[in-house]
Amino acid sequence: MDAQKDIYHQIFNSMTFPVVIIDSQKKISIINLSGEDFFKTSSKMIVGKKIEDFMPFSSPILNLIEKCFTKRYGFNEYDLDLSNPKIGSKKNIDIQVIPFLDENIMLIFMDNNFEENIFSSNKESSRKTMSFFGSMLAHEVKNPLAGIRGAAQLIEKKGTADSKLTNLICTEVDRIRRLVENIEVFDNLPYIDLEPLNIHSVIRHTTNVLKNSQKINIDIKEFFDPSLPDVLGNKDQLIQVLLNLMTNSCDAIKNNFLNKKDSECFGIIEIHTSYKHSSIIRQSFSGERKNLPIEIRIKDNGCGIPKEYQKSIFEPFVSSKKSSKGGLGLAMVAKIINDHDGIINFETGSNGTIFTINLASVL
Repeated sequence: MDAQKDIYHQIFNSMTFPVVIIDSQKKISIINLSGEDFFKTSSKMIVGKKIEDFMPFSSPILNLIEKCFTKRYGFNEYDLDLSNPKIGSKKNIDIQVIPFLDENIMLIFMDNNFEENIFSSNKESSRKTMSFFGSMLAHEVKNPLAGIRGAAQLIEKKGTADSKLTNLICTEVDRIRRLVENIEVFDNLPYIDLEPLNIHSVIRHTTNVLKNSQKINIDIKEFFDPSLPDVLGNKDQLIQVLLNLMTNSCDAIKNNFLNKKDSECFGIIEIHTSYKHSSIIRQSFSGERKNLPIEIRIKDNGCGIPKEYQKSIFEPFVSSKKSSKGGLGLAMVAKIINDHDGIINFETGSNGTIFTINLASVL
């Protein structure tokens, strides 16, 4: 474990922006050199202490952290004011909060005041900056990884170290490299333009794609509210969300018929749409309140999500599929819905799973 932590320290200290790792107790476990400078402290003074000790009591970052621990997927926020006597004047801060290995969370900070000569201060540019930020993180992690792995192999060849330890280092480096490659894919989602969409047309397009790609017998039942107003969304990305969820439903249905041929499998996917007059309200961390009256429910009769995966199902690189090498599907779904200022939840059991999406309407 100490060897693994040393690897992370070397990686994070090579980065030029503040990075903080928080454990399940919301205590700081790792802070890089840029983070020490940002918080005007040293790792000896801050590691082991609660993150809230270094944030204003009402800081939106504490809400972000709590939400990330609960939902287990990432969030971006922009132009935050983190001013605190302990860390000085910290205004116009962009932050990315993402799950990181097991039950930890990674905080990545960008000071717009410092970067204002490099990046535009308008919100769209800020979002693009945060996307660039994740790509930069991936790039900066990959460079020291190559050096660490090469050094471990050289030590092993010289026979001057425990081969089990060097094998562990190489294995961990390779695992982190795969995670970073997935981060690059995950972070390359473009900034989205939202427009009025007929969600029923989007759903029907998706079901046509699904029917032509699945070999098993799936009965897709539509329960649409004909009076539903247009949803505010991005067509391509909502198709991606729906296709991902329905494909997962098909995989879950297959698992209920493991000993049968594809032609003998028969599954049901129900898609419900409705307008919630007592609509769900989402409050962004900037204080803006949004009504989300458009509800889409996707229900299947599959095997359900195993209990051990339910808390982390929206976390990047988590998958309940035995054949998967790292689940990005539902993490990407959660990110897209979050970028739409929407909400996604699920219910699951032995009789199947229901995913519920709430989005804003144009009315």
